[in-house]
Amino acid sequence: MEWFGYTGKILNVDLSENKLEVLDADPKVYEKYMGGTGYAAHIIHENLKKIKDPEDESNIMVFATGPLTIDGIPNGGRVTVGTISPETGIWGETHIGTRFAIEMKKAGFDAIIVKGKAEKPVYLFLHDGNAEIRDASKYWGRDIHETIESLRTDLNDSTIKALAIGPAGEKKVKISIIANEEGFGGRCGLGAVMGSKNLKAIVAKGTQTVPVAHPEELKEFLKELIKKLTKGGTGLRRYGSAGGVKGYHVLGNLPIRNFLWGKWDDEKVAKISGESLTENYLKSPFACTFCPIACKRLVEVKNGKYFKEFVGLGPEYETVGLLGSNLLVDDLEAIIKANNMCDRLGLDTISTGNVIGFLFDAAERGIVDKNLEGLTLEWGNAETVHKLIEKIAYREGIGDILAEGVKKAAEKLGAPELAVEIKGLEMPAHDGRAYWSHGLSHITMNRGADHLGWPHMPFKGISVPELGIKAFDNRYIDGDELIETVIKMQNLMIIYDSLIICKYAFAAGLTVTDIIKLLYFVTGKEYTPEKLMEIANRIWKVQRKINNELGITAKDDKLPLRMATPHANRTDTQVPPIEKWLPRYYELRGLTEDGIVKEID
Repeated sequence: MEWFGYTGKILNVDLSENKLEVLDADPKVYEKYMGGTGYAAHIIHENLKKIKDPEDESNIMVFATGPLTIDGIPNGGRVTVGTISPETGIWGETHIGTRFAIEMKKAGFDAIIVKGKAEKPVYLFLHDGNAEIRDASKYWGRDIHETIESLRTDLNDSTIKALAIGPAGEKKVKISIIANEEGFGGRCGLGAVMGSKNLKAIVAKGTQTVPVAHPEELKEFLKELIKKLTKGGTGLRRYGSAGGVKGYHVLGNLPIRNFLWGKWDDEKVAKISGESLTENYLKSPFACTFCPIACKRLVEVKNGKYFKEFVGLGPEYETVGLLGSNLLVDDLEAIIKANNMCDRLGLDTISTGNVIGFLFDAAERGIVDKNLEGLTLEWGNAETVHKLIEKIAYREGIGDILAEGVKKAAEKLGAPELAVEIKGLEMPAHDGRAYWSHGLSHITMNRGADHLGWPHMPFKGISVPELGIKAFDNRYIDGDELIETVIKMQNLMIIYDSLIICKYAFAAGLTVTDIIKLLYFVTGKEYTPEKLMEIANRIWKVQRKINNELGITAKDDKLPLRMATPHANRTDTQVPPIEKWLPRYYELRGLTEDGIVKEID
């Protein structure tokens, strides 16, 4: 058959058998699940009974592109990785903004399915319909940047794109990431799954063209779309996502002192804001592949406290929140340093800042010694933060405990009440007491505590008329209006992650109508808003079904104690009444009262 928007080929890799097989894709699967997170969830669910443990060779990793992973489509250079998380033991996924996704597809593959464990470190090499398993022993032990630069040197090709793990992934740290020098796949500890398979990297170089159904119409439409997104992304381009730091602080959304406080000193918050980053360190905005928004920050430090000279990617909002305000660190250069350490060693900045915040909290309460292994465990101590990052990455001393993630670390150290997590995944820098929509969404997102359902956007004034989503002035609306808005936003973001495109396109003005046009021009198929919601709801149910089969029920859909308690130092934020909303949420999702999926259509 003729494919539009897809290559129609899947690479199946068995590292235990040192075997590669190219499979024909099933068009019916694409029709029901699109690609990206949808395709990954489908494959994991189909094979779930074969998976013995997340770190066992039986676990499966799915690297998946989507129909909009096409040269020239703005915000479309992304890849999803789906598996069973070694940190949470349930559905795990991450999304990486990177040219690698385009190269993987141009190399001839919509998705890569990896199982087994290699006898020694290896990497995959993809090129124009062919694939090889190659020795990676010389790269083992190197950080992510060193690995990718070494691969380019050894392959004598500076244009190749790759994904890799760092020492943290090799050590099977449960908060480790998969990344390259431009994109970072945090959350769920998926770097540890690659490490458990002795898979150091995947390299892609492609020259093939992915056919589209209506190339001329697509070309004309993209001209206007890029103009719109460029204009709509002005704020993100100027200050990056950290431009939200001061505004979120006003609302009580910024994490402070392990999520205990709802406010901090305004001057200290300003010191770590996106405005401060732009004024003092910005070299230029940095864009992912085909992105007209350029929200990332290329920063420069000269003769600083932590760098003699540095040029590289700076921290985004989540990183500033968790490694900055959450730890009471108000030194922006120290946060830049911590961010760079995590990026190179291969650690999730959200989880790392969260678990260090837990440790500082426990030390303050006398649960652990404030002077531990030569470290002074105290709020605001950036030098200790940097040393802890290294200890976590290499599983040294207390770092070996923290490397298990905040839930297991808190249980081991006897302070589970201080762990700010849901289903084992650390809370990101968005607070359910500031946005009730986040409270409900956090507990019902399928990988655990997760802000990427973007349920707060209508409460920031963005409507989605095609889905009947209104813009609200009140962050604390109640009842069906809240529940339905959360479900629709979760579903819309599942579509983004299945296409797969960056969510900041939504913030810059990409509409559901735009998505439907893109899908028609690329695939030749007609979609409606209702059809997109049907696909998204199916994908959400498959992910939830995976979790059900791994033991997740209504008992697990709950906020951590810290977020179910009012902020310690402000009274204008409100604890979300989750228990009141869940029965109706389950009903609208087609679940039983116990949170079990009834059926998947």
